[in-house]
Amino acid sequence: MAGISFAKTVSDCELMKDALEPHLTEMPHLAGEHGELTAFLAEVKSLNTRQKNLTGELRQITRLRQEAELRGQDLRSRVAALIRGKLGFKNETLLRFGIPPRRKPRRKKTEEPPAEPALSEPVTPAAQ
Repeated sequence: MAGISFAKTVSDCELMKDALEPHLTEMPHLAGEHGELTAFLAEVKSLNTRQKNLTGELRQITRLRQEAELRGQDLRSRVAALIRGKLGFKNETLLRFGIPPRRKPRRKKTEEPPAEPALSEPVTPAAQ
């Protein structure tokens, strides 16, 4: 039964169970299989309900965790600001708290303009 979805299997079993019920008096040898189909369908419905409950619980826990993460980031930022205010923004002790100190801005070295070539001959505009 490769390639058949679980929902299709359940649907087919339910159809077979319902179709078999009126014929159990004619085919009593299938009563055991009918009972197994009934038990299987009850188990599947129970598992499906449980899965939906767990999915809902997972989504709720995920939302609560995300909210806690935002609260943690906010709290860390506030505490870091207080520590910076107490120690100063450039203090190397900030590293102990996991806060990078401000560094002095590095200035790009200004390039020296190229020296003008010595003029041994007068420069004349080119004739066109």
